[in-house]
Amino acid sequence: MARWLGLSQAQLSRIENGPAVVHLDRLAHWAQLLQIPARLLCFALPADHEGGKAISFAGVGKPSLRRPTRNNREINPNADSVSTRAHQRQGARDEHLHFVRSIRLADRRVGGGHLYATVTAYLAGRVAEPVPVGASAPGKAALATAASLNEMAGWMAHDSGATGPARQHLGEALTLAERSDDHQLVAQVHAGLSHLANHCGDARGALFHARNGLEQLRQAPSHGRLQARLLAMQARGFAIAGQPVDATRALADAEVTLHKPITGTSEWLSPFDVTSFAIEAARCLLRVGDLSESQRRLQAALAVSPADRIRSRALAQLMLVTVLLGKGQIDEACVATHAVLDEIAGLGSGVIIDQLQHASVLFTSHAQVCTEVPPLLDRLRETIRERSWIGTVGALRAGAAGDGQLG
Repeated sequence: MARWLGLSQAQLSRIENGPAVVHLDRLAHWAQLLQIPARLLCFALPADHEGGKAISFAGVGKPSLRRPTRNNREINPNADSVSTRAHQRQGARDEHLHFVRSIRLADRRVGGGHLYATVTAYLAGRVAEPVPVGASAPGKAALATAASLNEMAGWMAHDSGATGPARQHLGEALTLAERSDDHQLVAQVHAGLSHLANHCGDARGALFHARNGLEQLRQAPSHGRLQARLLAMQARGFAIAGQPVDATRALADAEVTLHKPITGTSEWLSPFDVTSFAIEAARCLLRVGDLSESQRRLQAALAVSPADRIRSRALAQLMLVTVLLGKGQIDEACVATHAVLDEIAGLGSGVIIDQLQHASVLFTSHAQVCTEVPPLLDRLRETIRERSWIGTVGALRAGAAGDGQLG
């Protein structure tokens, strides 16, 4: 197998046992060698896949990652029929849904810094495809698909340190989702925009999008977790605005809502579970100064969080470091930070880098009173330096977005 793929046995072993491979040119090349049918893959292949030519995305200005196409009449003389077109639309929708879900799973382990280029390349392949206009069911489904792809690109941009493109992608996602009449998807995009506003310290924007998202949910089937997510965003917005009473009340409402039943769900919704809620709650509680409750929630979340959720666990641990330092527990904070650094060797996340930089600043004031701190600071700075490429990726993609090259 290694000879066939042009690899050494050691390389093949690392691929089999290591993190998921997310580079599309490499995956496409292996798919060609192994003669895997395009319909069985969770990503689309360049048009020359079935022609036996070598596959490469290098040097292509706007790679089209859609399924290979041939003259429809050579395949099916009735290709213009309504049923055939419906089948093709369904196949494309399934392909995009599998892509989004695969990226979400990969994002848990490797972070948006590794995945942003892949998502934008996939999205660029859709630029030439006009999104249907009108009230037809297929047209609305296509709009929801395009909205979800742009939303995914927005999250990857955010995790690559590219706030401008993140806002651009999420704004486009909101426009498309509103035209799709998928109220839950619209609410989810509002939650993303509220999160981004909170991240940038924009309390007014965060509250605006949280309220609009909650309003959208009144027109949709009950979905307790999505409602809890929006209420948590609202709580963070109140905390940033200096309204601790409103923040605490919204957070309590969110916790109750989290366990409400789900009577219907859009296929494009992303997961929001107990761990996700604990992180958002801790962010809010840290802002209002409740260190003990923040610590309790973070420790409870880490106790049940699966090991493969590397980024979420790292974020929770680094927030816990902030709490421990705030409570004067320096030795415990040092141990927790070393544990994080041991776990994030392959993680490319701008959000985690921000947290590491914050921890470095906090530890600096303790360097003279605790002998464990100076070597930890050296390790933190080296880790941050090694991941400086994440900001570079974000800046490069931001430039591409500014030139109109992104969807």
